[in-house]
Amino acid sequence: MRYSKPPLNIPDQLKQLRDRGLLVGSDDLALNALELIGYYRLSAYWLFFEEPPALGETRSHRFKPGSSFEQVIELYDRDRLIRLLVIDAIERIEIAARSAWVQELSIKHGPHSYLEQQLFRPDFNHEKQIKQLRDQLQQSNETFVIHYQQTYSEPELPPIWAMTELISLGTLRVWIAATELDSKTKVARSLGMPTAQVLNGVLHSLNLLRNISAHHGRLWNRLIVKRLPKIKKLQHLLVLDDVDEEGVQPSKNLYNYLVVMAIIVRKVAPLSTWPSRMAKVISPMPSEQQAAMGCPVGWQEQQIWS
Repeated sequence: MRYSKPPLNIPDQLKQLRDRGLLVGSDDLALNALELIGYYRLSAYWLFFEEPPALGETRSHRFKPGSSFEQVIELYDRDRLIRLLVIDAIERIEIAARSAWVQELSIKHGPHSYLEQQLFRPDFNHEKQIKQLRDQLQQSNETFVIHYQQTYSEPELPPIWAMTELISLGTLRVWIAATELDSKTKVARSLGMPTAQVLNGVLHSLNLLRNISAHHGRLWNRLIVKRLPKIKKLQHLLVLDDVDEEGVQPSKNLYNYLVVMAIIVRKVAPLSTWPSRMAKVISPMPSEQQAAMGCPVGWQEQQIWS
C-alpha cells in the first residue's frame, strides 16, 4: 500500500482536530503548539483521549466527549518534566558508577589499570575497546586531553580517571561488566544494587532511557524495550508481570524504572529531593494517565517517594 496522505497546513490541522471532536479553548495556544511542537509528536498524546477503535480499525480518530487540546498540552508538559527528571537522575547514577569503578581499579591496579588486558574477562574484546578509546581521544579537544598529550609521552593514553570522562554510559557499562567479579560487585553495592549482574541489567535499561530522553522521546505510556532484571529485595516496590516461559518479571512500564532510579539516587545522594520532585510531577495527573505509566494504586504512600 502506497502512502498517499497529503500534508496539511497548520490551520487545517487544527480544523481537522475540531472536526474529530477535540475542544479548543484557545486558537492561539493550539496553533502555536502545532507550529512549535508538531502535529505528529502531539498525536502520541491525544491518542489517549480518542475513542477506542472499532473492530478492524487501528485508531478511531474520534475524541471522547469533553476532551480538549489543553488536556493534551498538559499531558505533553508532564511528560517533558518527567523526562528532564529522568536525565537528572541518570546523570547522578552514571557519575557515581564511573567514580566507584575508577576508584576500585585505580587503587587496586594503578592509574592505567584499564590498559592491562589480564584484568578483564577473557571474552572481553580489550583490543577493540582500547582502539575506540584511542579514537575518542584523538577527536577530543578537552583541556585535560591536550595537557596530557603535551606533558607525557608514556603511556599513550591518560589515567583511568581522565579517560573515563570521555566514555558514554553504554561504554562504561561494558567495561564494568568485563571487570573481575569482586570489583564489580563492590561497584554494584555502592549504588545500592545487590549484585554485579543486576547492576549490569539496570545500567543497560537506564542507558536506553537516557537515549530516549536525550532525543526528546516520549516516556509516558511507553513500554521500555529492555526489561529490568529481577531484584528480589525490591520486588515489593515493583509492578510484576507473569511473562510466558520467564515467570514473574518486572513490567516494562516506566514506573518500575523510576523506582529503581529513586533507590539508586537515595543511595548515592542521600540529601537529594529527586524522588519527591518526581512524585510531585506525577501525582496531579489523572489516575488513568498514571496507570498508563504502570503506577500502582497508592504508589505515593511508598517511603521512597517522600
